Amino acid sequence: MYKKLLISIAAASLLLLPLSGCNAQETTPGGSNLYGSIASDDNVDNSTTNSEDAMAGTTNELTISTLRESNFLEAAARRFEEIHEGRYTITINVYDDFASYSQIINTALMSGMGEDIIDATHITWQRLADVNMLVDLTNHIEFASGEFYQSVLDAFLHGGRRYVIPLNFAFTAFCFNFTDVVAYESRPSRLTLENIMTLAEIYPEYQLWLSGSGLGETSLAFMLFSLDFNEYIDLVNRQANIDNERFISMLENVYSLGESLRLDPPMGNALLIEDMLFGPAMSMNGLVDYTDMVLLTNDMGESLVTTIGFMPSINANSTNQELAARFITFLLSKEMQSSLELMFNPVNKAATTEMANLMLESVRAGGYAATDFDLENNITIFNRLAESLAISSTSDPFIGDFVRAEMTRFFDGEVTAPQAASNLQTRLTTYLNE
Repeated sequence: MYKKLLISIAAASLLLLPLSGCNAQETTPGGSNLYGSIASDDNVDNSTTNSEDAMAGTTNELTISTLRESNFLEAAARRFEEIHEGRYTITINVYDDFASYSQIINTALMSGMGEDIIDATHITWQRLADVNMLVDLTNHIEFASGEFYQSVLDAFLHGGRRYVIPLNFAFTAFCFNFTDVVAYESRPSRLTLENIMTLAEIYPEYQLWLSGSGLGETSLAFMLFSLDFNEYIDLVNRQANIDNERFISMLENVYSLGESLRLDPPMGNALLIEDMLFGPAMSMNGLVDYTDMVLLTNDMGESLVTTIGFMPSINANSTNQELAARFITFLLSKEMQSSLELMFNPVNKAATTEMANLMLESVRAGGYAATDFDLENNITIFNRLAESLAISSTSDPFIGDFVRAEMTRFFDGEVTAPQAASNLQTRLTTYLNE
């Protein structure tokens, strides 16, 4: 019986795809590094007299803002305090209110206040960077060549500068059972909307998703929008270009795809379905094998990368910038990146390898068959997939909310595709110029 999966890959789900030796780009940010290159030893934050002296003049308290509580962040803060024998105190302020978090942070920064380290995950950090409210970390944190997933780190560059640091990452891929369904030699190397529509024509008896429980039209359309975000939105010049044939055609094609492939009732096997996996990587019949995995891409072959949870940036008003950079460096160390509390895929390669093996052991301990699981082959596959991760899917949380809402109205039949495009053009133009 043919099994298939669309996986939004989470590190915990990627556990079995030990990510060692990824062929990351070997470019590193220019300039000197306050603390030297980040290495892959167990604790890159080893204290020395010189490094302590370098932070003379800073206060002993480091403050951090975050939207949600984080076991990882809490553990890192306490561990950092322990390493430094109580010389520093780290205070984590949890706001826990998505609606007001961005406004609170923006107001504080514009007033010359705010925490030393800012969680940038749910704020429009590019705008803050453009008005010099965030520190350019290019010369503060230098990444040793080949020791991190550089393609992931560089996906979050803004204007060629590094204002935020993704601590972990996830991405979306489609998994086929080519043996039972698609001839292996017909396997696409990448999956664009055009590829999906071609597969739908060749295999019309299979659904592309399970209605109500899998990848719906809005989710697929939003992924496709995100892949071409820079074609539709110019954050630097604050312009929207979404009321055009490209966007309208994409919506209509996804709608047509859904109508032709949705079965009623939504039962049986699906060619492509979405399944968020947290914890041990496993499918309905055990471990996930990435042999037949293909990334959703745009016409340029670029794919989305997402960071999950806490994404640090440094407040330009902070008098503790050196200490803040040092703590972020600690968050990137093998010691902290190997913590299972981090979730998803660590950007530190050595840590991901260790985490993958730990999770494989966990799956085996749980009674799932793992004796024939080809870990080495999964590493090879992951390395190939990771090379295509080039676009941040968190370009602007508010734009994302606007687009998702209008897309939902279109797929619910409330507006036409041209109306949805026109509505978004008006709303986004207003937002970008506020």
